[in-house]
Amino acid sequence: MRLARLAMLGLLAIAAAPAPTPASLERALAGRWMGTLGYRDYQSNAVSELAVKTEIRALADEVTVLRTSEFDEGPRKSPVIIASASLHDPAASTVTTATLRKGRAVEVSTERLRVATYADATHWTVVGEEDGSDDNKPAKLRVTEVRDGDTLTATKEVMPQGTAAWAFRNLTKLSRIGD
Repeated sequence: MRLARLAMLGLLAIAAAPAPTPASLERALAGRWMGTLGYRDYQSNAVSELAVKTEIRALADEVTVLRTSEFDEGPRKSPVIIASASLHDPAASTVTTATLRKGRAVEVSTERLRVATYADATHWTVVGEEDGSDDNKPAKLRVTEVRDGDTLTATKEVMPQGTAAWAFRNLTKLSRIGD
């Protein structure tokens, strides 16, 4: 009887444990990743794919994450490097990100985040949504990030103003290659 009560208390403690925050899940992505970016071209509507290497660094303040990605556009072009600094606000369930890319103005955006599914520290889904623009037109943006062990996918969808349906914009598929 006593053993059954202890087991029940253990289950209650697990059930009562707070859900992880998107910030804590993103911090756990720290390391090196490699994969592809598949994106829908604005003019042709065709999907193209680029190789990408990404490094994620979580800072000690537990709310700042730095991400650097290098996209390989082929042998005749220099790699495209995109760096971002993200600052999470766990109380508001948002993240504000400054994105830097050569030849472009700094972009700053704030997404509303929610943990959509959570099985454990390496199996989860986080959804981020914001009002922004796509193809220089107002749109809602949604990024669904799914971690499945050492695989990470991020699917970006857009809903142009005046429409009611989400449309695919791009998909990043990464595999962890080191810490």
